[in-house]
Amino acid sequence: MVLLAASLLAACAAPAGGPGLAGLPDDATLAEGIDQFVLVDCMLPGQVRRLGTMATYVTARRHTKTTRRDCEIRGGEYVLFDRADYSAALATLLPKARAGDPVAQTYVGEIYEKGLGLPGPDYANAATWYRQAAASGHAPAQTSLGALYERGLGVPRDPVRALDLYRQAAGLTEDRLIFESQLEQERAAFRRELALRNQVAASLRRQLSNTQAALQRAGSEADRAALQARYDQQRRALEAQRREARSDADRRQRELQAARTLKAQEQTLAGTAGGRAAQIGKLELVRQEQYQAATAAADRLAGPP
Repeated sequence: MVLLAASLLAACAAPAGGPGLAGLPDDATLAEGIDQFVLVDCMLPGQVRRLGTMATYVTARRHTKTTRRDCEIRGGEYVLFDRADYSAALATLLPKARAGDPVAQTYVGEIYEKGLGLPGPDYANAATWYRQAAASGHAPAQTSLGALYERGLGVPRDPVRALDLYRQAAGLTEDRLIFESQLEQERAAFRRELALRNQVAASLRRQLSNTQAALQRAGSEADRAALQARYDQQRRALEAQRREARSDADRRQRELQAARTLKAQEQTLAGTAGGRAAQIGKLELVRQEQYQAATAAADRLAGPP
């Protein structure tokens, strides 16, 4: 899976022909090498944050999507694999997953859960990999493992365990200020990620159109062969982005369902009052917003180039 993603250095996508976000090449650069458009899942180190004059804390490692160069500059670690070829993706990811990389473990779990490039889903294997990533505190894996426990897929059905995993993934805490600060940071990061994903998609579509037009004008066999190779490469990158966008929409839907499950449980135990209920209510609103935006982005990408 080619992972197309967001830099956290700008709040919105640049207009066509305008300056790009950090690490994103312009169309001329893309014409020279599609690899410049391959973005990654990046694990950034935690940050020291202060609330007021007393509370100081270190955030967990943050998972974001950005360019390879930006990830390296910011001291992050990343996983790179080809979403357009699931068999190749699994072969690339497994060594990293076995070495303990939680992002790789989560994607291996997704491949097994959905049966991507396989004869069918393998929920037991999916649970094994999600469990390893969840133990590292990787929130997407915690949510995915919780969903398996909630439905009893690959593991014995255990709603209590599912709820516990959903709480961990959501970052629910007794400190309301810390929770709301982290939720707002996540919300802003998602918007920037979505903006860059849209910018990359628009650039790839322009490149496809330009390359197709150049193919029709090409005179020599050598020119046509070179342009066809470029066109195929660009189509592959766009297809990879489509798959990544759909995967992200699926993840956001799962996170929304987890928030709703937590909300229902909290209402059963304590009614609608209390700090925890307020946290979960805000969490549900953010998850709903993210799911709708991710689904809309995936739907736009599903159209013709």
